[in-house]
Amino acid sequence: MVATKSLLFAASTLLGLSHASPLEPRQTVAPYFTYKGNGTPDQGWPLSSLWRSFDDLWNINIARSAGACRWQGVGANTDSENAALRAAILKYAAQSGLDARFILVSVEQESDMCVRVGTSVSPNAGIRNPGLLQCATGVHTCNDEEAGVPLLNPCPAAQIDGMISDGVGFTTDWGLKQVVERSGGAQFVSSYYKGAVLYNSGVMPPSGNLGQGRSNACYASDIANRLMGWAADSSPCDKKTVGL
Repeated sequence: MVATKSLLFAASTLLGLSHASPLEPRQTVAPYFTYKGNGTPDQGWPLSSLWRSFDDLWNINIARSAGACRWQGVGANTDSENAALRAAILKYAAQSGLDARFILVSVEQESDMCVRVGTSVSPNAGIRNPGLLQCATGVHTCNDEEAGVPLLNPCPAAQIDGMISDGVGFTTDWGLKQVVERSGGAQFVSSYYKGAVLYNSGVMPPSGNLGQGRSNACYASDIANRLMGWAADSSPCDKKTVGL
């Protein structure tokens, strides 16, 4: 997703009432901490060993996804759609070498995990960003009338798989795996935070300060917080001060 603003502003009270399954325990949502600087642990950014487990992050985010999707007016995911989404995230994490948790929270950041999320348009370049990862060159979607794809309910598993493939970078040339590689590689935790800025805006701030991204200055901090277990649609991060 390049230089696009989130379309998702679901009310937090509605999201808090949504649950993926009565069998899933309620997961503790972490408070938000504003991370500043260049994305390295030396400057306070969390090590991957401190991130919540994949299962914890899945349960935290899928619990609020249904309310977010209804708020968008596209209907909540079905259990089978959620199963296809989870499988696709794990599949492309294994194939790309990326941490599955990073893909998961990127999906949450971009689409609230709604398989029928609409297509956003970058305000500067007019680039269309379809799918679960709002991928700038993606082609898979279950809701893009202008691209000839009506609202699909159910959303086919092949489209869900394709949306994750697009966003990770298997069916596109600018996905999560490319931006992490360009930032130093998946062996460095800072590459995930730096890669998040590249994915959001297309360029790295010349200063190296991730809070000075040209699109959403809080994007990398939001991703780091989601990895730590924070979950909400509206970020408390101050875009005017995160880069200071």
